[in-house]
Amino acid sequence: MLPELVRLSINPSERPGRIALVEAEPARRDALSRVLASEGYRVRAVSDPSELGVARAEFEAELLLCSHARCESPLELIARLRAGYGSAQPLVILVGSNADEATVAAALYAGADDYVADVGRTAELRARIRVQLRNRRTLETLQRVKTERDSLRQDAQIDPLTGLLNRRSLETDVRERCQSSKRFGVLFMDIDHFKSINDRYGHVVGDRVLAALGTTLRSTLRPEDAVCRYGGEEFVALIADAGTESARLVAERLRLQVEGMPPVPGGPPKVTLSVGTTVHDPQKHRESEVELMRRADAALYAAKRAGRNRVEVVAPGLEGTKSEPPAPLLAASAAEPRPRAGEKA
Repeated sequence: MLPELVRLSINPSERPGRIALVEAEPARRDALSRVLASEGYRVRAVSDPSELGVARAEFEAELLLCSHARCESPLELIARLRAGYGSAQPLVILVGSNADEATVAAALYAGADDYVADVGRTAELRARIRVQLRNRRTLETLQRVKTERDSLRQDAQIDPLTGLLNRRSLETDVRERCQSSKRFGVLFMDIDHFKSINDRYGHVVGDRVLAALGTTLRSTLRPEDAVCRYGGEEFVALIADAGTESARLVAERLRLQVEGMPPVPGGPPKVTLSVGTTVHDPQKHRESEVELMRRADAALYAAKRAGRNRVEVVAPGLEGTKSEPPAPLLAASAAEPRPRAGEKA
């Protein structure tokens, strides 16, 4: 019979755990069950690890407490105990009978979370169980807090409709890329006649168009690039290590991808995109993020004035203004008249 010792005080914040007890000897199984029950734990007692499978279906144990004979291989025993639990592995504490230091060390090396060298040391057993459960719950709490924090951070950075970065994230990304003194391309994009899509097909369809465009842009660009919903029907992409021609080619590929998108349910047969392109190249031209984005915006206006559904490039040092980008040599599409000066969509 196990000696009765004074119970340790339990922190009210430490909720009782669920323990599966594996003990072949009936008297010791009953004695250990009483010790665990006196601590407030829910206990399921079995005589052999093979019975844990049945118990597992009805009783989700957080900790397995198992007697360990010195002659048993701890590696094989622990493998039998953990079998069938998958990724949700419970804690394992082994209990010996006057186990020597080598036995305890071998069990810990084999994967036991803890070891009580003598079954009669009930105060130590209670303390080790409580500490193991408390440490497990602390880790779970920290993981949950991290997950929630990451979720909040993502919510603050991601546009919920398109799944792209939002404008705040873009501004941070542009600033960091400018400070890194590396060149990159900027693509300022706008859906052509988006107001007409909303007016004719409704805002629900308009949202579907925005979401479909977001998916297309994200799948077309590389992981090192960034793309965001800048606001309304405007989007911005940052193309890593792109010169003027590379940025133009990426912009043209995106334009064609959008033009070839399958129609959204209940929406227009085709959606087109106007793209203004420029490059930040600190080796050739020093500028602020504001100047860079202003030039990209001027390139977008040039694409709009040129008839839409096209790419226009404004190189560093040739910013112009929204009403003054150079007129293109190609005539505007007859189906899409030029906007008035200062009109974007």
